[in-house]
Amino acid sequence: MKGACGKVKGVNESERRILLHARWVLPITRPPIRDGIVFVKGDQIVGVGEFKEFSRETAEVRMEFPDGILVPGFANPHTHLENTHFAGKIKYPQSFNKWLLRMVQLVRSQSFDEAVAAARDGVKQLVKSGVTCVGEFSRLGASAVALREAGLRGVVFKEFICLTNRELKTREQELVNWLDTCEFVREGLLRVGLGPHAPYTVTPKALGRVFHLAFERNLQVCIHAAESPFERKLFEDRRGAWNLLFGPVVRDVPVGISPIRHLDQMGILNQRTLAVHCVQVDETDISLLAQRGTWVVHCPRSNANLRVGTMPLARMLSEGVKVCLATDGLASVDSLSPLDEIRFAIKLGRKSSGLYPHLSPEDWLRMVTIRAAEALGFGSKVGSLEVGKQADIAVFQFSSPVNDPFEALIGEARDAALTMIAGRVVWSNQP
Repeated sequence: MKGACGKVKGVNESERRILLHARWVLPITRPPIRDGIVFVKGDQIVGVGEFKEFSRETAEVRMEFPDGILVPGFANPHTHLENTHFAGKIKYPQSFNKWLLRMVQLVRSQSFDEAVAAARDGVKQLVKSGVTCVGEFSRLGASAVALREAGLRGVVFKEFICLTNRELKTREQELVNWLDTCEFVREGLLRVGLGPHAPYTVTPKALGRVFHLAFERNLQVCIHAAESPFERKLFEDRRGAWNLLFGPVVRDVPVGISPIRHLDQMGILNQRTLAVHCVQVDETDISLLAQRGTWVVHCPRSNANLRVGTMPLARMLSEGVKVCLATDGLASVDSLSPLDEIRFAIKLGRKSSGLYPHLSPEDWLRMVTIRAAEALGFGSKVGSLEVGKQADIAVFQFSSPVNDPFEALIGEARDAALTMIAGRVVWSNQP
């Protein structure tokens, strides 16, 4: 990846001091700082404030961004990096059903090595967009290789599908074997989580086993839930085309309950669960998500491209549901940039004011920084620029002076000028 903060002769890397000076620093948890500094020592932030406060500090490395905006590295809490090379092979917008059939064809034909190569290209797009922390939903486990190589922070949720109880023992053993070989979980930046694919692709008995395994090993769970009208119809009346495909999977689920209520009855909804999409929800579902403290991961571009509806974001936020923002994968969106997701959400809000609240730029940015980091269990380490936190930082440079950093960032910013994870530069387009 382009650019690096090289080793300084005679200086231990854990002691190396870096001063990043920008026209604006956006800490997220406090007001913007004009002519700001972030002071890094080793992998930690040791100072955040105005330039005049740190002008006499010495550092082995000084980075100047005279018309730049310095922000916490973005967190993208739901991606499918192994699908990166499916971009261009699958059309959207189109109906969810047609998209799903094509996706099944593509994933079944993908080898492990092909998935690794795709994930590597996806990682490049992430860091170029200023993303430092990711919630990756991995079918083959291949994306863990790419994330580890690049030094990204995040959680790799290993996908789990079990369509019949006859295959449960085999599928569960495969999952346990994979968990037992994940050396990266002991290295600090990456963690592992469990990813039961969806309520309609995992039998209730298998869901129970996954939840028990997550509890035993203290792992987070991520699941696609209440994404499409077809899914909701399957659970509520067992009618429609999906009943032929997935009816046997949900045979033991009481007819008439929603996917969200089903997950709640299974004990899946809790503070360590990420429920992705949650488009097809009613008032009871929303109340349950709020009461259980479940994180809802909102993917507005993917929802629109697959024509599944618009999530009732205004109602969720008013009820106290914890919501963060994610891009989903490149099989259903055209970039992995959280800023692109925010821009789309703002436009969607203008068209769907009844479903969307009016949120400030600061509110949107919290959904891809501190709130997304909290959803992934990294809120105490990253997501804001604070003394004692890890130095996960993104810088966006502009060609002219910036007077309103929020307007400039959301309105104009594209590629990051620099992306840093734990004090190490993983992307730079600076000379």
